[in-house]
Amino acid sequence: MRFESFVALRYLRGKRKNRFVSLITIISVAGVSVGVIALIVVMSVMTGFDQALRATIIGNRAHLTVQYPHAPIRDVDRFIEEVKAVSPEILAAGPIIEIEALMRARSPYGEHGATGGFIVGVDPEREQDVTQLAENLTQKRGRTFGAGEMPGEKEIVLGYLLANRMGARIGSDIEVITEAQRVTPFRVDRGRSLWLTVSGISQAQMSDFDMLYAFVDIETAKRLGGREGVDAVHLRLTDAFKADQVGAEIRDELGLRTTTWYEDQRAFFEALQQEKVVMFIILVFIILVAAFNITSTLIMVVMEKRRDIGILRTIGVSSRAVLMLFVIEGLLIGLSGTLIGLICGILLAFNLNAVAEFIAWMLGVDLFSSQIYYFDQIPVAVVWSDVAWITIAAVVLTFLSTLYPAWSAARLDPVDALRYE
Repeated sequence: MRFESFVALRYLRGKRKNRFVSLITIISVAGVSVGVIALIVVMSVMTGFDQALRATIIGNRAHLTVQYPHAPIRDVDRFIEEVKAVSPEILAAGPIIEIEALMRARSPYGEHGATGGFIVGVDPEREQDVTQLAENLTQKRGRTFGAGEMPGEKEIVLGYLLANRMGARIGSDIEVITEAQRVTPFRVDRGRSLWLTVSGISQAQMSDFDMLYAFVDIETAKRLGGREGVDAVHLRLTDAFKADQVGAEIRDELGLRTTTWYEDQRAFFEALQQEKVVMFIILVFIILVAAFNITSTLIMVVMEKRRDIGILRTIGVSSRAVLMLFVIEGLLIGLSGTLIGLICGILLAFNLNAVAEFIAWMLGVDLFSSQIYYFDQIPVAVVWSDVAWITIAAVVLTFLSTLYPAWSAARLDPVDALRYE
């Protein structure tokens, strides 16, 4: 063992008659550990939410949407064949029409107020292979409101929040009013109205989808929109993260307009990423506070060991060795706290739901309501690159906290240190 390391370990224990410094050392280690634990758990939860929300968005939206730049798609089957021929990554495709509409429910209890939303026309058979609309009509994966069947002729599937807002249930009659023109021999009507029967209630597990979207079959959408063709074809790929690559191939070969699932929700994902970065910066301040605690601990050690430092200098120990002694002592505190924090943080992250359930049982409250967050349990994803950055941040802050006390110890004049001894 090097001389500096040996002396640093001795100094960490403190004198028998004064255990105060040892207590402060333990508190410093605990401070670093708590900061590292908080960072690991919070970053893992935020990454888990990001991945869970990303999976939900990918499931409810197509991986890639393809359309003509300025014209509807009239021959859907031929269009799909041409697009599929571009890349083997395309697994399924289905036509889509999207219309803004005003909806109003009629029930045995009387008519309810009208509400706005989006009517999405789909091919029920093809749609099951493209998005998870069919699964949203079930109570799988924590859903509690999904029910009914895919829409048929003159039928409609409502998001459950949209249905609640209108007071609609399966079997209710819904009047859908759109702005499409209707030409008659006598006049042009600015609007189209159609009564549809609710065939299902969808729970997409995202409030935007559940509150704003309703689904009908393609023929019904054409009648509502007054259109002959469809707006676009959306695709499901072998890997959603290859959407940019496949989209570029389709644009180059067919000259079509493409939109990926990420481009549809770019602002949302960028906001999540920024929030994660901000939380990392905020929580690093916990470790920074612990680093200041290490600084104060080392300053107290230097004050307590003035006589020892003076003796070491008089017997020939260099100022550089004294500096290294206290740097090593501070790093031992920081590395110990970081190691304990890493172990405890990773264990807590992997068992966070069990801990949350125990706390909920103890307090008698629901800490993580699936009705609010749309997940059965807290989504947690431990990303080892995040753990590495947390470790680096903790070690760097610990090292910086040792510099001033070590520098002040190295500058100590042995004559001044021993003058009153």
